[in-house]
Amino acid sequence: MISINVIINEFFKALQSMGSSSMVQWFFRALTLSQALLQSGWPTNYQLTDGDRFDFIVVGSGSAGSVVAARLSEIPEFNVLLVETGGDPPPTSVIPGLFTTLQGTEYDWNYKARFDEGVGLAHPGGFLPYSRGKVLGGSSSTNYLIYSRGVPEDYDKWNRIAPGWGWDSVLHYFKKLEGMTDTTLFKNPRTAYLHSTDGPVKVSRPGTMASTAAIDDIRLDCYEEMGIKRVLEINGPEIVGAARPHFTLYNGRRSSTAEAYLRPAKDRPNLKVAKFSTVTKILIDPHTLQAFGVQVSMNNKKTINVFASKEVIVSAGTINSPKILLQSGIGPQEDLSKLGIKTVADLPVGKNFHDHQAIQLIYKGKQGIETAAQNIVAAPQLDTLPVPVQSGFFRINTTSDYPSVSQPHFQFFNTYIGAAAWPLLMVVCKTVANFDEKLCNSQANANAFNEIDNVLLIMLHPLSRGQVRLASADPSDDPVIDLGYYRDPYDLDVAAEGVKYMNTLINTKYFRNVKGSVPRLSVPGCEDLDWGSHQYWRCYAKNTVASILHAVGTCSMGPNGVVDERLRVHNIGGLRVVDASVIPFIPSGNTNAPVMMIGEKAADMIKADYIKRSKAYDNQIFATFDDILGVER
Repeated sequence: MISINVIINEFFKALQSMGSSSMVQWFFRALTLSQALLQSGWPTNYQLTDGDRFDFIVVGSGSAGSVVAARLSEIPEFNVLLVETGGDPPPTSVIPGLFTTLQGTEYDWNYKARFDEGVGLAHPGGFLPYSRGKVLGGSSSTNYLIYSRGVPEDYDKWNRIAPGWGWDSVLHYFKKLEGMTDTTLFKNPRTAYLHSTDGPVKVSRPGTMASTAAIDDIRLDCYEEMGIKRVLEINGPEIVGAARPHFTLYNGRRSSTAEAYLRPAKDRPNLKVAKFSTVTKILIDPHTLQAFGVQVSMNNKKTINVFASKEVIVSAGTINSPKILLQSGIGPQEDLSKLGIKTVADLPVGKNFHDHQAIQLIYKGKQGIETAAQNIVAAPQLDTLPVPVQSGFFRINTTSDYPSVSQPHFQFFNTYIGAAAWPLLMVVCKTVANFDEKLCNSQANANAFNEIDNVLLIMLHPLSRGQVRLASADPSDDPVIDLGYYRDPYDLDVAAEGVKYMNTLINTKYFRNVKGSVPRLSVPGCEDLDWGSHQYWRCYAKNTVASILHAVGTCSMGPNGVVDERLRVHNIGGLRVVDASVIPFIPSGNTNAPVMMIGEKAADMIKADYIKRSKAYDNQIFATFDDILGVER
């Protein structure tokens, strides 16, 4: 069955193709979106041929890959190839208000991630749709646009196993990428030094309508009653607090890495972007263990080899980077031998998978169909974020000293939804989250005549670990994603306590005045437990758990990981991994900004390694590659 997201994307593609029509242009202008839709300006598609040679090959144009490729191409002497399986971002990616319409379309890898037995019973089939961007910009072109960086302790913890990644170092690169447009942050010296206006990624906190501002203020007051203070921003010096978040959007356009890095670099003669091309293997000299190129599956099903004289940089993301390395013989020998793949380097590729687990909580507020007016007013505002959203961080009292007192336990996002939006809620509930129909029906019933607050409660520092592994030796097969949620009992205990804390929202002044309540949702596996008890909320957390799609760690940094502190793969020359997979410990917030930061820092490290090397070295490397492959030049 064709999903509603596919229909929406096809509709906007059709409108884009009719861009010269005056009626269509009027339609776009009426939505204040003509700039976003009627201009593209993406890099042209480079047609790869077998035997093409470059200095650097960057695999994947996502949140890190686009940054690395664009920054390396700033050096005119560097000849850079960027390889991407997908194509240009569609209008539904560029337009910020359509961010929910990309999952399950051609711009998504459409992976499925599996729960362990007995976990996630509210998800039919035992899986989560695990969306990953298959488009220029990767998941920065398909995500929910939140700009969140984490706290200093996150990076100081990285630094203990990978020197050079402490907060003082990474802050420089956060500021290098950031083009902050919110002037209020620069009026406060405590926040001003944390930000920059000069970077390519435009970050904003869009203005809101009076009705939306009132909703935000009421919720922020509620959080203060709960003990979560109102702060200026979620990327400020405070460890805990709540605010309206910032977003990677500006002037009616999403500021993806395709937008921020590739569009400005598209005319550089030393940067080639090969779209609709999938890297299936890293070419490695078995004698010297030097990477010298990649095997590429073209859109016409033809397979070719492309060579790199300096480095291959794998930036395919937490799922696809380990997949490519495993297909190349880099990974756990025990796993590879079962698939008949010869091991080149025995490394823990695919291990240490961890993620921000999310628990959805619904709170019923004011009764009355008049609250549906907010939905109607918000609907046309596609050039911004059309619904009231607040975000915050908090800690809970536990007997454990994990995580550090300098890190929050939880992040949350609260999205206000006026009454009678239940048809849309049903679609999202079933298709985006793959929730059970009874659970979706009970959520919809809560919204039939009442406004609701839809809270995503996010555990920031789980101890449980999963794995990404190959299903077979066939590169066309999807990888196996084992989520591993709640394998460590600590996570479920903390999740239940977090849910109970968040439920105190209903005891705040506003919700008491409107006779708000926590609706009794239908949760598989929890039917026989006393509703509202600790055991019930523990069961609720265990079986409704979902993901906010922040997977990290599968090519982790560190001496016992896959890459060193300069992101070079252990024991393999000329090969780096630069993306979320290198993150050893997940940060306290959304991962898009940290991954762009990793791209910026990696680009500087690579430049430092190669900018003084001679052309004679490159010629020597190419001659070696020709000998390996038996090629006559």
